Amino acid sequence: MLLLQRTYKDGVPGSVHLFLEGIFVAVLGATFAAWLFPAEASVIAVFLASVSTTDSIERLLKWNRDQIIDLGRTPREANLTLVGLLMCLFAGATTGFSILALALPLENTEVLFSNQLLEYGSTTIQELQFGHPLNLLVHNTYVLLFFFVIAIPFRQGGVMLAVAWNASVWAAAFSSLARNWSYDGGPGLWEAYLRIVTACVPHMAMEAGSYCLAGLAGVFLSKALLKYSLESEELTSVLKSVGLMLILAILLVVSGATWEGVIAPRLVSILTGNG
Repeated sequence: MLLLQRTYKDGVPGSVHLFLEGIFVAVLGATFAAWLFPAEASVIAVFLASVSTTDSIERLLKWNRDQIIDLGRTPREANLTLVGLLMCLFAGATTGFSILALALPLENTEVLFSNQLLEYGSTTIQELQFGHPLNLLVHNTYVLLFFFVIAIPFRQGGVMLAVAWNASVWAAAFSSLARNWSYDGGPGLWEAYLRIVTACVPHMAMEAGSYCLAGLAGVFLSKALLKYSLESEELTSVLKSVGLMLILAILLVVSGATWEGVIAPRLVSILTGNG
């Protein structure tokens, strides 16, 4: 993002830069979307947040390539570091959208996040259902594969769509649950939000990590198919990395679905005083 680029070391955004950038693009994207396209703000905000980060993602992809080719880091190590950096961007975007969802008047929040709140808009913390682990696994695997496929033609644009959309959905859902709980005689709004997020952070991180891995795998595959011949050793090496990334992503999905279906409900009960 332009506001932070002058502070990048060697032209590459670090974890703090990406976290702050996530906050800025979420807030600015939502603000301009609400101003220019109020009826479609919930979708336009995600689009603007995605577009705003493409330069940073391109810089990270170049950094990743340089780490492997020029500095001799293993693809596994470099790729996992890249995923960790993307997670910082995701955390920032979730924080930015959450600030808006909690600070704005309720009627503005319902308009700004109308699509994101279709499922959880009127749900209370006592009514929250996490679902069966198997159903969660099937759904999240479908989402993972979707983000892998969309990243092949749209590359970093597809990756950022995954990051921005999930950040907006989780921020809106958790903020809505916190509002409903607080207004119904629960703790203060920010305390309610922090308790809910604490209970859900583990499976959120696993899901977000799996989606980032899948998206990056799609980007790597797309670049390799255009750059290398089908019989080359370079393409074979990339295909191996892509396969390993997808396997790790699926393992994260399995872990996340198990946590969400079994452990998260208990944590919510404990942290909301119902356990």
